[in-house]
Amino acid sequence: MSDSLIYKSVRPWPNKRLKAMAIVGHTTTSTSRIWVRTGALQRFCLIVYPIQGNTNNAIFKSLLSVPFRLRALPKSVKRYRFSVPDYSRDTTHVVDVQGLDPGTCYGYALWGHDPGGGKATNRILLGHDRPLSFRTLPEGDKPFNFAFFSCHMPYEKTLFRRTRTVNMDTWEAMQRALSRHGEKDLRFVIAAGDQVYADGVPTLSIWELLKKRMRKSGSKLLPRQSDMVTWYRDIYRGYWGFDPIQQVYSSHPTYMVWDDHEIGDGWGSFKTGEIGRIVPRKRGWSRGERWILAQRMFEAARQVYNEYEHCHNPATPSKQYDYSFRCGSIAFYVLDGRGQRNINRSSYKILGEEQFERFVKWLDKLQPDETKYLFVISAVPLLHLSALGAKLGSLKKNLQDDLRDSWDHPLHDDERKEFTDALFAVAKRGIRVSILSGDVHAAAAFRIEEKKSGQVMYQLTSSAITYNVPRVSGWLLAAAAAGRGRTRDGHQFERVALYSDSNFAMVHVDPVRDRVEFRLYGQGQFPGAEKGEWCIPAHTSSVATEEERAWANPPGAHAIATIPLEFT
Repeated sequence: MSDSLIYKSVRPWPNKRLKAMAIVGHTTTSTSRIWVRTGALQRFCLIVYPIQGNTNNAIFKSLLSVPFRLRALPKSVKRYRFSVPDYSRDTTHVVDVQGLDPGTCYGYALWGHDPGGGKATNRILLGHDRPLSFRTLPEGDKPFNFAFFSCHMPYEKTLFRRTRTVNMDTWEAMQRALSRHGEKDLRFVIAAGDQVYADGVPTLSIWELLKKRMRKSGSKLLPRQSDMVTWYRDIYRGYWGFDPIQQVYSSHPTYMVWDDHEIGDGWGSFKTGEIGRIVPRKRGWSRGERWILAQRMFEAARQVYNEYEHCHNPATPSKQYDYSFRCGSIAFYVLDGRGQRNINRSSYKILGEEQFERFVKWLDKLQPDETKYLFVISAVPLLHLSALGAKLGSLKKNLQDDLRDSWDHPLHDDERKEFTDALFAVAKRGIRVSILSGDVHAAAAFRIEEKKSGQVMYQLTSSAITYNVPRVSGWLLAAAAAGRGRTRDGHQFERVALYSDSNFAMVHVDPVRDRVEFRLYGQGQFPGAEKGEWCIPAHTSSVATEEERAWANPPGAHAIATIPLEFT
């Protein structure tokens, strides 16, 4: 029996799977990382050209020519030739584009040999039917927006084990909103975890597939890791097969980080003896043998995560997935809260000691004359369970498997306190600090004030863009009435926004006017609001003008709230 999914079409995907696609990755004032999946083994060339006025210029019109001749392009067009000789990276490749001008819009396209019809033909494979473009960062500090979202799980199981697509309207609304802002002041998008669900709907879960395929052949344990790699690739090709997703990723610089569902639910948050949570008991199988299969799944997930997500982030050493980047005087640090997570360690169970020390050293180098704002991306929120207070009560004992994932679980008291202290130390130097999160299937904003100094930082959460069935912790937070209290470390918190339907967010940063706003978008409304109305939750106010409100509301989504972040 073959366990590979290569050349298999038996998976019940209700949508077309990804074949060829482009992603705009880490982009600066003069460079950009362009990721492509070619879907074939050929020689290719990435074409990058400046766009003046609009995308319908002479170069774009010429892309429709078949055969397409690279030599006919003006000398000003950048050409990056490469080949995909085998399937070792699932035909994915990253091109580092250099020598670009600041604040400039560039078009791009992928040229290759199309073997269709039995005869290879030189033609444009990506960027001819729909213009592909991106904008480099401008020099200096100017007002701008960036978007972030998390948790993309657009499937549900129907009767007779069929699978159908749900909740993709929010992706379409975000694509329209980003396109409008992209012409004005959008800089990039942050995908804050769970971009795919390896363990999502049972009909597509590869952990369910593992239960069916696990077996022994003599002394060998099967399936092999190389077969599991094809499973995870199949997950990405299915979850990213939607047109709105491909339009977002191919048009705006996008930074990504994984969370548990790129691997398996709760990965790193269960004890060694709890392996049965993901690999079931089976006659003749020991706990150690089942653990070997789970570790193979993790290694396969890590390989494919690097192929599809991390490789177009800022470059890092092998198997290091935390990274930083800047936009003028605004600094960003993306933490890997999943690849190093292990609650069986004695300390630093979430980030691991090496990553934690690397992050703190990076924080220590930040100076207020160079950095006005700091955004730390942690896929799992720092503050969440604390906001429930007594509402949890005895439920905590019954929900340990799920709640251990959270920063504010007692298992993480020492690491969380050290992490929070490091962020407040940055705030005391005059840098405005915010944490961006996902994971919990509820959008929220919290204001956190240090008990001794009175320094303030914010936590902003956007989750989920397509999977609005709440996790246990998200449901409990949405059910909790209290909006104020104290964290486990004694800091005062106030919840200034809460929304439990599908959503995405934008953050508006104006370093000149010293203004930051958290803007939440969703399909629904806050209770009591009329459809189409600009909705502001309790404890917040909006300074948006009528023109800004009209600009912010894309068709199919409502601007749920604008929350000004008041640091002083």
